[in-house]
Amino acid sequence: MSSVLASVISLPQGAGAGVRRRLGLGPDEALRVSFIPGGGDVVGTFDHWRAGRHDPRVPIIAYSLMFYELMHRLGAQCQVITIDPFDTSLHPAGNPFRFEQVIPPPATGRWSHLHSRHLHARELVSVVERYDPHVVITSTHNPAGSWKRLGRGRKLILTAHNSFWPMGRPLDGIKGRLRKALLYARAPALDAAICTSHECARQIAEVTRGRIQGEVECPQVVAHYPIEQRDTAQKLLFIGRIEHYKGVFLLLDVFNRLADRHPSLSLVFAGEGSAGEALRERITASPHSGRITSLGHLGSREVHAALANTDLLVCPTMTSFNEGLAVVGFEAAAHGIPTVLSSVVPALDLLGQSCSVYEADNSAALERSLSSLIDNPQTYRDRCVATAAVRDKIYDRSLSWGSGLFRAIMTA
Repeated sequence: MSSVLASVISLPQGAGAGVRRRLGLGPDEALRVSFIPGGGDVVGTFDHWRAGRHDPRVPIIAYSLMFYELMHRLGAQCQVITIDPFDTSLHPAGNPFRFEQVIPPPATGRWSHLHSRHLHARELVSVVERYDPHVVITSTHNPAGSWKRLGRGRKLILTAHNSFWPMGRPLDGIKGRLRKALLYARAPALDAAICTSHECARQIAEVTRGRIQGEVECPQVVAHYPIEQRDTAQKLLFIGRIEHYKGVFLLLDVFNRLADRHPSLSLVFAGEGSAGEALRERITASPHSGRITSLGHLGSREVHAALANTDLLVCPTMTSFNEGLAVVGFEAAAHGIPTVLSSVVPALDLLGQSCSVYEADNSAALERSLSSLIDNPQTYRDRCVATAAVRDKIYDRSLSWGSGLFRAIMTA
């Protein structure tokens, strides 16, 4: 593998032998690992990794690419479970990475969704048990109902890409308390966790009653970008799924009010989702439609081009969505761009003074937060300067997900 990809993780000498000792295996004994990721084309990323290059479709270093590199350096044999089809001829027998497809059953309603999750959990367990790994790594995207059987007789590591409940808003009500009780009941099956944010780690510590203090990773960016001096926040940008729960309509309403007072202000939406058509209709009806752009889906290079051409990133996620992080905030920091986050986006611990936080779902609070940067150039410039501390982290491979996963395995 190329030295470029070898640098995506930071490992001590003898890492493979150390993992085997930790698991009670002999120095030459096969190490088997099952990986059940969330979404994403893990097979396509594998093909890029095998060719010795980063996945050009992903603006950051892909988590699955770090998994492949880590397992390669540990000398492990791996089962990777994907929901996507793949060409088996491209991954012949003898390849240390074995792909298997498990598709969640379709669901049309609440009870159908619960039944689908149950069937999905059962199928995941069956496929993993046939492989009989020493370690299982499963994402929070997968049903927690599978944890107990997945962890039976092996180490179970959770990769937490989403929080269990919105940050700062603990589960309440009958449904919330029941869901939390189920998490508490299932959590003993977990042995360790690698988390995309400090909030995910806090929630895992809570449901495991302090037994697991998860490793927290920082998203890693491949390229270094020129940092331009910016003096005012006039160009606003949203990048993400175009969904109501992502706060796109709230942001549009706030922009319309701000645009009345700021004739140079503009707004760009980038992304696709089920609310895309409704958002475009609202943009057309806006009195400031000429200053609002909808770009649709962007590739990796286009994401970084959009960030280089903006002044301020806005992540207005609402409380109806359990956000795990906000990776785009780190991509923005790579360009020296600060971010405005809602209070349920758990990125403040890592973004620090480069971001402003407002109360989620509160349009007046978002308007105040944006106004404080638009109307006060010095405050805005201070946020830009603070992105330097974030860049120290996004290029520190010891903080990568892959490095954190190795540490999680060693503590499991």
